[in-house]
Amino acid sequence: MSTLTNPNVPKGRPAFIPLEANPELMTTLIHKLGVSEALQIHDVYSLTEPELLAFIPRPALALLLVFPVSATYESHRMAEDSQTEPYTGKGDGEPVIWWRQTIRNACGLMGILHAVSNGPARSFIQEGSTLDEIIKKSIPLAGAERSQVLEDSHGLATAHKEAASVGDTPAPDAEDDIDLHYVCFAKGNDGGLWELDGRRQGPLRRGDLNKDEDVLSEKGLTLGALKFLEREGGDLRFSIARWLLGKGPEHTGVLLGSDAAGKTTLLYRLKLGETVQTIPTIGINVETIEYSDGSITLWDIGGCDQMRSHIRFYIVRERFLMFLHDCADSERLDYSIEQLHTAMRWMSEMGCRHIWILLSKQDLLPPSERETIVQGVRNRFESELAQYQDKHYIRIMDQPGLSAASGSQLDLVMKEIRETLQQTPQPSQKSTKAQVDELEKGPSEQELVDRIKKASMESVDPDRFWTDFVKGNLDSWDHYAHLRAGYFVLFEGLSRGSSLLDCASKFLGRLKELRRQNPEKFRNTAHRTMTIFWLYQIQMAAIAYKVEKKLEEFPSRADFWEILLLTPSLMNASLWKTYYSKDLMFSPGARENWHLPDLQPLPPFKGTKLGAQPSTPSPEVDHYKLPRFAFSVVQKTLSSKLRRGGVVKQALAALQSSTIRLRASDPSIPPYSETQAYFWIQLIHASLRSLDMTPAQSPPAFDGPVTALTFDAFKTLFDLTGAEWRRYYTQKLWEDISARMSFVNPDLKALPNVFSSPSQAKVDLARLRMANAVTHRFATPSELPPREELDFNAAIVVDEANLMRDGGLNIGIHASLLEYLHRHLSATQTDKSGPSGAAAAKTALDLSETLGSTQSMFWVQQAQISMATNGSVTFEEFVTRNPQLAYEDLPFLYYSPELWWSSEAKQVFMPPDRRHLSSVVSQMAK
Repeated sequence: MSTLTNPNVPKGRPAFIPLEANPELMTTLIHKLGVSEALQIHDVYSLTEPELLAFIPRPALALLLVFPVSATYESHRMAEDSQTEPYTGKGDGEPVIWWRQTIRNACGLMGILHAVSNGPARSFIQEGSTLDEIIKKSIPLAGAERSQVLEDSHGLATAHKEAASVGDTPAPDAEDDIDLHYVCFAKGNDGGLWELDGRRQGPLRRGDLNKDEDVLSEKGLTLGALKFLEREGGDLRFSIARWLLGKGPEHTGVLLGSDAAGKTTLLYRLKLGETVQTIPTIGINVETIEYSDGSITLWDIGGCDQMRSHIRFYIVRERFLMFLHDCADSERLDYSIEQLHTAMRWMSEMGCRHIWILLSKQDLLPPSERETIVQGVRNRFESELAQYQDKHYIRIMDQPGLSAASGSQLDLVMKEIRETLQQTPQPSQKSTKAQVDELEKGPSEQELVDRIKKASMESVDPDRFWTDFVKGNLDSWDHYAHLRAGYFVLFEGLSRGSSLLDCASKFLGRLKELRRQNPEKFRNTAHRTMTIFWLYQIQMAAIAYKVEKKLEEFPSRADFWEILLLTPSLMNASLWKTYYSKDLMFSPGARENWHLPDLQPLPPFKGTKLGAQPSTPSPEVDHYKLPRFAFSVVQKTLSSKLRRGGVVKQALAALQSSTIRLRASDPSIPPYSETQAYFWIQLIHASLRSLDMTPAQSPPAFDGPVTALTFDAFKTLFDLTGAEWRRYYTQKLWEDISARMSFVNPDLKALPNVFSSPSQAKVDLARLRMANAVTHRFATPSELPPREELDFNAAIVVDEANLMRDGGLNIGIHASLLEYLHRHLSATQTDKSGPSGAAAAKTALDLSETLGSTQSMFWVQQAQISMATNGSVTFEEFVTRNPQLAYEDLPFLYYSPELWWSSEAKQVFMPPDRRHLSSVVSQMAK
């Protein structure tokens, strides 16, 4: 006898051969039991992808889950059943009919019985059949008596044995122990969603469904199957069978036509019988329309030209085409004709036979001119299609008043299509699942390489492409053009100091402008996550190419097609599916904000890994030590609101202190010289000033912000060697003790206030080096800046904080953030333990409203450890003793920008993906 802890039917009870989870066998079984042939069972390949759910018509009357019994399932079942009394319901008033399973290995049969005996499915049971007799005998009985009806039914046992004895796999013995189980979800007479399982205490009502909602509706899945899967930890080892209305030959067609021709309106007018409000299609709409003589499945493929270029992959030999033309849009007749010729070429390539051209939206034409306009359009189409008449079956449907929106004449059109298709012998077709698997698999690497070579041969040179892209004059806007434009925007951004995420914003901005200029061609809707994903993949490919070719500089725009050849997977427009689920990628949040992948992490840039703690670089004895320091000082004077004199004074003091400290351990380091330091500051300031000159005065100047310029790019622009001082100073004066103590003017010639602007060749080379340096900065950071730069930045932070009087938080100013942290954490500071945990937690929570969880936790942790290391200190001591805190790029030593700026990092604390956080941060600056 079964118990709560062991609901399985004990040995000695009647046993059936386990039923294979095979839709064809199950369909045969229900027909033998007396269910109308209008009801069938089909596989469902996904519960979350609308494209796959749309393969079969609705409503779905019941859903079966077939799954291995797990500890999680058993634990949940026992907990829920322990609070439920055994079901004793009976009579005609039951919302569902339920049988307890008392036959061993009959859970598949129980699931089927529950599916076809409840809700609308019961109306498909034929009078006097085996199943009809079982239900009539069972309704007035309860509990064990009801189950006995099943045990006593000879017709049930015979039909089940015949079905279970055949199949794709050998049938097991009836007495074998089977660990697979079936659960049925069905809609009851009360409008509720019911979970029906013969091993439970009774039927379980999971929630209410509206009249128009079935078990595969969003609510039905949320209340039923998806909650079941979630409880199992997302384990998708389920074979899913679904019950559907409809039988007869199935034909599949593809809807084509220019955007706004009414394809989606037509699809849902046929499906729902009413006009629905539609939006531009992103992706695919697939619906099956049932008729008395069979069904027709229509694929409406939308999106930007990138998607349209892939429509041909949905045009296969067995499918027909429906081409819609908007008769009310006379200005786009030529464009519609162009699209039609493209469709005809695809038909020829794939061997398709049938196409119907629908002259739609006639209801929008002036009644007095309607007949003349439609006839003129028909004449134009007939003329254009004459060349194809001997190869294809072509019909122009121009019935008076034809309109997808109103539905006028659509019945006649669809009847003509069905009759024609049914008279045409159909070649053997792949199963729907096989077609889906083939599409999901994507093109082979060789196919991708061939596409790259073909696209490269047909494309214009880089300068022409960039000009056409900026002006919106591109001939084609397919996936290759998307990638190429993305790389060019990425290169332009990196070469001007922008991060990848900044480049994505610029790309989206350009696309927005292009949509404004030419909405017909650039129909992409802005999608931040998709844009950043592709730019990330492109940047990774560029870095891989640079490494493979052993290039010193970042690849140029001319290298683009070779970058693709090295990483041909970029040409697979479905590459994102390897990382993102469709649920996430097509969510409103992913469209508006950057989201991390949910299937697998983005691959790291070549050479990056979760490494050790960062450190400052070893002291350098080179010609660029002082110029590099002076360069950072001048950039700070240009970006800070502090007076230039004060910034320079702090810089000289920081350099002097750092030099003295370094010389104490290494006397070979040159002594501090105020003349040398100030000379380089003046020289670099004069050089950078020349870049701010207008093109009319000195073309061509570097057009990026000088505050974002990297030192390597600066060296390239001005041929900096580190020995420029020799033009202005004799070596004797340069190294004189007096020059060390205070600044001494040059003794050879005076420094100019400005230099000549660099040549275009130098600007181009500097951009390559900028892109190289910025990529390295964000993709593979390894060290903190030299100690003198850290000390200088710390001193500037202290001065900037002194300028802020209100004590508020301005996250745009780093000094404001550090002052805020010190003020709030020092309130509970103790010399031994640092700030209290409660104070740190509250500070992080308050900051998270502005910075997000990860950023607030990171900076609070850094400040907390620094204060615990140094004890109770003033703000100045807090910063100067921990100068790494003044380094604004400190987070990127631990976090990639992609993680740091993600929506996930804003919502919850995310651990670093580059380095583990040190427990003693103060050691980093020593």
